[in-house]
Order: sequence, then C-alpha cells, then structure tokens
Amino acid sequence: METLVPPRDRHADPHAPALAVTALARTYGSGPGAVRALDGVDLAFAPGSSTAVMGPSGSGKSTFLACAAGLERPSGGRVLVEGADVTDWSETGRTRLRRERIGFVFQSFHLLPHLTVEQNVALPVRLAGRRPDRARIAALLARVGLADRAGSLPATLSGGMQQRVAIARALLPDPAVLLADEPTGALDSRSARTVLQLLREAVDELGQTVVMVTHDPVAASFADAVVFLVDGRVAGRMENPTADAVAGQMAHLDDLVGAARAVAS
Repeated sequence: METLVPPRDRHADPHAPALAVTALARTYGSGPGAVRALDGVDLAFAPGSSTAVMGPSGSGKSTFLACAAGLERPSGGRVLVEGADVTDWSETGRTRLRRERIGFVFQSFHLLPHLTVEQNVALPVRLAGRRPDRARIAALLARVGLADRAGSLPATLSGGMQQRVAIARALLPDPAVLLADEPTGALDSRSARTVLQLLREAVDELGQTVVMVTHDPVAASFADAVVFLVDGRVAGRMENPTADAVAGQMAHLDDLVGAARAVAS
C-alpha cells in the first residue's frame, strides 16, 4: 500500500534513517553491452545529518540520486524513506513522494522563468494540491536572504540568488531528505560558499537531512561525512572531512578500490 510517510514531527519510527538503500543496483541495457551503474550499494543517512557523495565521472553518483529519489527504478535492492519501502511504488506514488517528502536542489536551479520567486517556492505544494503557507514561504525567503525579492522573476536574479530560491523551494514541504546534485557547480566561489552555508544551516538549525553529490572537495568539507563511489560501489567513507583530506583521497581512489576488493575477497 502506497501510504506516504508522515512528516518528521509525527514520525512513527524516530530511529529509522531518513533515507536508506540496501543492495541497490542499476543496470542499463542487457547482454554483453550492459552497463552496471550501481552494484550493490548499502547506505543509510541519519536524520539531521549531511553527507557528500563523491567519485570520478561514471562512478554512479547521479544514478544513485535518481534511484533514491524514485526518478528511476533500481534493477535490484531497496530504497526506504523514513523506514517506508518505496521501491515498488507506482509512478503516481513516487511522484507524490518527490513532491512531499524529498527536496531537490539541482545545479541548473530548475526555476520556471514566468513565475515569481514566491511562486517558484510555492510550486511543489501547489502541485501536491495544497494551499501554500505564505508565512512559511516568507520565512524561508528571509532565511536565504531574499525577503525583498519575492515578486522578482528568476531572470532578474544572479545565479547564486536563483540557487537560494531553489533551496527555499526544497525546504518548503519540510522533506524527509534534501537531495542536492552538484548545487555549486554553476556558481562562483563566493556564491557557492553562501549556498553551502545555507545547506549546512538547514541541517544544524532545521534538523534537515542533506545528501549532496559533488566533485568539489570544498563543498564536501561542509558535510559531516563523505562517501566515495567507484564503479558503482561504495569504496570508502570519511568522517569530519576537510577540503585537503578529501582532495587527497580523491587523488588516490585506486587505493580505496584495492582495499574494498581485498575485503570482499
């Protein structure tokens, strides 16, 4: 039965991870030419935590996010949101899940150009058939430093401002988890740091759970932990990351892969 998981403040199981995947696999194509983008990934993200997911191009980072968000069906394994197994939900159920329990922040912002800032923030709630809480929208815009731009169109905003609108939009429904796919990839360093600080504050001050795919060691240093993917597998994990430590590990991913294979054998 596709019953939406309840809001966090009415969570039936407060000990369940905000998001978890077990034996997650995703294969594209079939036969000799099949590509195994994910190969048995096991990860769990505790409520109120921030995790960066890193790896080389083709490591499975974006596929992981797509499967976790219900945008793609995995070829194997399970996806659980706040303890609810959503793997086999219908497209209708997964669409509702994305609107109500999963927040998104994309590299390219994904704002609708003909809607104002306030209307863009309210869009997921309106699509879910509910009336937006204008006071909450105003509070979120104030949090991201855009209280005076509620009536502006996206084209009048800088890239950093547009990404802050996207963060406010992602936070509006109080999601179980906020997924960010290269959220600073299109921004200058100053705007990127502002966005990363806002995501950090969402964890520390609002109790949100953030899972961020990034290639940037500086961005990863804002997280509580970094998970490294290589060839669709978890190759390692780093707690309390620093930019230098992450950069050093990214330069020696072969060591992680070798260690992981040795353990598996």
